Amino acid sequence: MSRVLIVDDEHAICKAFEKILRLEGHTPLIAASGQEALDLARGQRPDAVFLDIQMPGMDGLETLERLQAEHAGLPVVVMTAYGTMQTAMEAVRLGAFEYLGKPLDIDQIRSLLRRALDQSRSSGNDESETAPVAAAVPGERELIGQSPAMQEVFKLMGLLTSNDLTVLISGESGVGKELVARGIHDNSDRAKKPFVAVNCAAIPEQLMESELFGHEKGAFTGASQQRQGRFEAAGAGTLFLDEIGEMNYEVQSKLLRVLQERHFERVGSSHPIPLKARILTATNRDLQQEVARRRFREDLFHRINLVNLHIPPLRKRTGDIELLALRFLAGANQELNRQVTGIEPDALELLRGQSWPGNVRELENLIRKTVLLTQGTRITRNDLQSENVHSPDAPQSAEKAKDRADNRLQQAMREALRQRLESDSHSQGAVFHEITGLIEQALIDEALRLTGDNQVAASRLLGINRTTLRKKMR
Repeated sequence: MSRVLIVDDEHAICKAFEKILRLEGHTPLIAASGQEALDLARGQRPDAVFLDIQMPGMDGLETLERLQAEHAGLPVVVMTAYGTMQTAMEAVRLGAFEYLGKPLDIDQIRSLLRRALDQSRSSGNDESETAPVAAAVPGERELIGQSPAMQEVFKLMGLLTSNDLTVLISGESGVGKELVARGIHDNSDRAKKPFVAVNCAAIPEQLMESELFGHEKGAFTGASQQRQGRFEAAGAGTLFLDEIGEMNYEVQSKLLRVLQERHFERVGSSHPIPLKARILTATNRDLQQEVARRRFREDLFHRINLVNLHIPPLRKRTGDIELLALRFLAGANQELNRQVTGIEPDALELLRGQSWPGNVRELENLIRKTVLLTQGTRITRNDLQSENVHSPDAPQSAEKAKDRADNRLQQAMREALRQRLESDSHSQGAVFHEITGLIEQALIDEALRLTGDNQVAASRLLGINRTTLRKKMR
C-alpha cells in the first residue's frame, strides 16, 4: 500500500481520485491548497503526488518547486485544464514526473500512478540530495495549444532546454517550427545570448557557404571586406537552420565537418573559429526519404537528428482551433484598430472542418483578413464563406474533398510503388502495409476530428477498443 497525495481545490476531483486510489489499494492524502500539501508531505511523506496548477494562493508550480526542494526524487504528476507552452515547459524543468491535461482519463491516471510508484520504489525516495531547480525565462512569443498532441510537444521542449543536444524540428509549413526553436532558446541558459535564424531555402546556392561561415576580404569576386557569418554571429547563443533539407550537398558536407570538429573557418581563411552556439534545425521534408534519394547526406541526418521534435499539423489538433482563432482575433484587433468581439459558434465549427494545408499560418492570415473586412462586431459563418472558406458538408465541397482525398491516396500509392520498383526487390512487398497504414491513419484522424479528440467516442465510432486506438495513434 502506498500513500498518494492529491492536491486540487476542486472537491469533485479529489473525491474521484480518492475512490480510484482506494480501489487500487492505496491510501489517499487530500490537500486543497499548496501550503496544505507541503504540510501533509512533511508529516506523512507520500510516495507520489498528483498536483493541480490552478489554485488560489500558492499555485501548482510554486508548490512543485518547494516539493522538489524538500523531497528530492518524489514523483509529481502536474495536472491542468489550461495548458500553455510556458507552464508545460516550466513544470518539466522544475522536475515534474509527468504533465497531464484535464479532463482526466481514468485509464491514464492508473497507468501514470503505476509508473510514478515504480519510480518512487526504485529510487528509494532518497532525500539526501536537493533536486536542481531552474526558473523558465518567458519568451516574446509562444506556441498555443491545449490538445494532447501539443502538450507532448511542450513537454519535450521543456526537457530540451536543460541540455545542448542537436534537435531536428519537423513538421509541415506553417505549424510554427521557428516558434518551437525560439521557445527552446528562450527557456534555456542561452536565453540572453543571440538567437540567429537562417532560412536555408531563401539563400542562393552560391552564397550559402559565405552566409553561414563568413568570408575574408578578397576571398572571391565582390568580397570587398571581411564579413561575419551566421555561425559567428550566433556566438554562444542558438543557431537555427530552418528548411535544412534545401541545403545543397556540398554545403551539407562542410556543415557535417563543423558539427563534428566544433570549429569553422571563414571562406578564404585557414584560421579556425570555435563553434560555441547550440544548433537547432528544421525541415518540412521527409529527410529519410531525401537520404534514400541521395539528396541529403545520411551521416549529416544522423548528426542533426539526435532528437526529433515533430509538430503535428493543425488538422490533427482541431481542438486548438478556437484558442488560436481567438488569440489571432485579439492580435488583429490591435494591429488593425478594430473592435471585433468574438466568433460565432457556427463559424468556429466551419473553421474546425477545414483541412488547413497552410496550418496555423493560414488560420492567422484568414482571421486577420476577416477582421479587416467584416462589417459586424462578431465573425460569422457568412464572413468566412465570403473568404472562400466552405462548409465541409456542402454537397459541392464534399464532392471536391472526396476527389482531393482520392487523388492524394492515388498519388501516395503511385509514389510508394514507384519507390519500391526503384529499390531492391526485398522491400517491395512492404508497400501493401504502407498503403494500408495510410488509410488507417486517415480514418483515425477523421474519427478524432469528428469527436473533438475524444478517444472514447472515437474508439466507439470506429468499433475498436481504446487500447487499440491508443496503440495505433502512437
